[in-house]
This record gives sequence, structure tokens and C-alpha cells, in this order.
Amino acid sequence: MVLDWMPGETASAVEKLDLTLEVPSVPEIDVLLSKTVLFRGKKFRPTLCFLMSQMLQVPLETMHPYARAAEFVHAATLAHDDVIDESQTRRNRPTLNARVSNARAVLAGDLLLARVMAELSSLGEVAIIHDLAMTVEELVHGEWLQLEARKIATVNRQHLETVAKKKTASLMVWSCVAPARIARLDFKILDAARRFGEALGVAFQMIDDIIDYDPTSEKPFAQDIREGLVNFVTLEMLENNPGLLEPIQALLGEETSPSEWPWQPYELLSACDRVRARAQAKLEVADQTLSQISQFLNSLNSEALQGLRSILVYLRERIR
Repeated sequence: MVLDWMPGETASAVEKLDLTLEVPSVPEIDVLLSKTVLFRGKKFRPTLCFLMSQMLQVPLETMHPYARAAEFVHAATLAHDDVIDESQTRRNRPTLNARVSNARAVLAGDLLLARVMAELSSLGEVAIIHDLAMTVEELVHGEWLQLEARKIATVNRQHLETVAKKKTASLMVWSCVAPARIARLDFKILDAARRFGEALGVAFQMIDDIIDYDPTSEKPFAQDIREGLVNFVTLEMLENNPGLLEPIQALLGEETSPSEWPWQPYELLSACDRVRARAQAKLEVADQTLSQISQFLNSLNSEALQGLRSILVYLRERIR
């Protein structure tokens, strides 16, 4: 992930983050993971973790195992999601399940989660481990809710926001809260870090949904519809034109593209604009929350604060 600004120490910590997974009994797992769910990831969650810790003046070396845990949990969810979605490619490369099998992909994801529990338990930070366990539960609940709504065109905004908070934002929240726990900060800062991560995560998902309808992106156009899912952009089109309900319902879960999409180009552009505005509003909430955190603290690292704000700039740039 290329930001406008990142403190040199944070950039170095992200670059040097060790994501190897040595499993003597099954040595091929590390190679398979490094070629799939751990291949050239943006390390978005570790970056959040390091920047928040630096802003709160927690030594970066202290946060290495937690940043590693965040990326491993994220990778585990990708491995499991690809099985659930029956995906054959990710980032234009074969998925883990496509390379081996669904069963081995699930086991590899389970191994990542087990390694996270083992490594973090040795550090003795029970509250952080508890937070992460609840985060994994949120991830599962988010995926469960999304599965329940598959091939249903009548989902509402509350459902999509709940799924976004649980499936996308929850691990970002943990990445922001863990440094605050290490710093032994009070509830108001923990709560602010949580609100920052949640606003950021929901905005991230909205932006991803806009990109889903970008014909120049790496993903196939309208991939969510092909997977049977209504996303934020699709919802905007449905709310603005109820006549699209029946044709979109018929498309949900169809792997092949229709000869002609049922919406007009202007309807899609307008829907993307409305989701863009909602994402911008969430990013503004995140920015305001950073200001609150800075006011709560007696001292902070201003360079790291600037780095966190660069993440907001980065996300805004993705949807221009």
C-alpha cells in the first residue's frame, strides 16, 4: 500500500514484517500460503496497527506479533472465503483452493488461526486475545449473514452495513484497539480507536463495492452479482429504480454476463456517486475521531497521526 506519507520507522516495520509460517510436519503450507493469500498483500491491517501504535508512542517492536496476527487472521478469512465463494482466482492468481483442494484450503486457514492463538497467548495480553477471539466471531457472523442473503435482491441498507462492520471493519478495529490496550490507555481512547476502525472499515467496503463496478479494475465487472450478492452500489440502483428488482434478482448467482445489463449507464454512475458520498462521510467521521484521540492524549507522535490521515487520503483517491 503506497501512502502519501508514512513515517520511515513504520514503513520499515511493515516491509520487514515476518509472515513466514514454518510447519515442519507440513512444510508445503508455508509455500502455498506465500503464493496465495499472503502473496503481495497490501498489509493494510498491519499498517494500521503500526501507525496507531506509533501515534500512541508504543514501541514498534512491541507490536510486531500483533501486526503479524492481524495479517494472518485476514489471510485465514481469505482462504475460507474463497472456498465458500468457490473462487478460482484472487489478484489474478489461482486461489489456494484452486491450487490444492477446498479441504486443504480450509485446513490452511485453520492453521493460521491456530498459530495466531499460540503466538499471542505467549505474550500474556489476555484482553487483546479476548478482543481477537470476539473479532473472529464477528468475522464468522458477518460471513454467515452474507450467506443468508445470497441470491436475495431485497436486502436492506442495515443488513449491508451490519455485514460491512462485522466482515470488513472488525479486524481493522482490532488493529487499532490493540495498540491502545498495550499503551494502557483509558476507555475513551479505546472507544475512539474502535470508532475510527469501524468508520474506516465501512468506508473501505463501500469503496470496494464501487470498484466492483469499475470495468478497468482487476476484478471481473459486477463480480458480486455473479456471486449472488447485492452490494452498496446495487442497493442504490434498486432503491432509485424498483423496476430493476426482477432483472437483478434473475442475475444473482449467474456466472456468465448477460448480453446487456438491465440498468442504464447513468443509473450506475449515479449509484456510484451516492455510495462515494456515503464513503466520504464515513472517512470524515474517521478523520474527526483521529482529532478526538489527539485531544485526549497528553502527547502523541504527530508523524504517525499524519500517516493515519494519509490512509484516509489513500482511500479517497481510490474512488475519484
